[in-house]
Amino acid sequence: MPAVLLALFSSLSYGVSDYLGGLKSRTLPVITVLLVSHAAALAAITATLALATGDMPSSKYFVYAMLAGVAEAVGLAALYQGLAVGKMSIVAAVAAVSPAVPVIASVATGEAPGAIQWFGIIVAIGGVSLLALGSREEDDPHALSRPAVSIVFGLLTALGLGFFLLAMDGAAEGSVQWALITARATTVGLFAIAFLLLRPEDDLSLANWGWLILIGLLILLADSFFAVASVKGVLSVVAVLSSLYPVVTILLARFHLGEHLSRRQIAGIAIVLIGAAALSIG
Repeated sequence: MPAVLLALFSSLSYGVSDYLGGLKSRTLPVITVLLVSHAAALAAITATLALATGDMPSSKYFVYAMLAGVAEAVGLAALYQGLAVGKMSIVAAVAAVSPAVPVIASVATGEAPGAIQWFGIIVAIGGVSLLALGSREEDDPHALSRPAVSIVFGLLTALGLGFFLLAMDGAAEGSVQWALITARATTVGLFAIAFLLLRPEDDLSLANWGWLILIGLLILLADSFFAVASVKGVLSVVAVLSSLYPVVTILLARFHLGEHLSRRQIAGIAIVLIGAAALSIG
């Protein structure tokens, strides 16, 4: 299968999983959605150990992977909470600028970002600013759909997932497979601790178990599509196409939930996505 199609399937899987995660978080405790879905993803990826090859990486790579897992837990918690209480279209768009974190961090190591990446950062900032000013008066019936709420959760998501990308880059040098499993195990462990502390009372129906497991499998499928596409195709092209997943979430929110966006919000989202695509090229 061509790398382009694999990258697009990766975006589709990510976008659908984010949308379903946000949707289920509106009727179920967020921590329950996070724990069950990502435990399912962990179980599925751990099964790949039967196909593992090569030596086990040194301890420092496991440390990087654990840090990636902590950052991912923060980012995902902010994402699902934001999708649950905010306007999905705005949260998903702002969260897409997560690649800005490793790009900016590269400055500290003396590795100057390229012109396209700086362009992406500037454009993304402009898009987020436009969203912040885009609609001071909301007519959306959803209680917490004010732009500020959605933007804050989107930015928290971008920070968390951005640091995940940064730490995962170091962990993957030892072993991509072990890095993904260790990070996912750390994330699930943190969600399990939070679940025990919060003790949500909602009992999951059989149907909800199925939906949450599906979310986890979609995440794993998206990771797999991206991994194969990045090996078989041009990385810059694959990265951009794989970063289109917010479009899927936005379209589902528009046509399934009927979310209304003002013209200025639509313009802001478009500008943010252009910035995110430019960031991904590097």
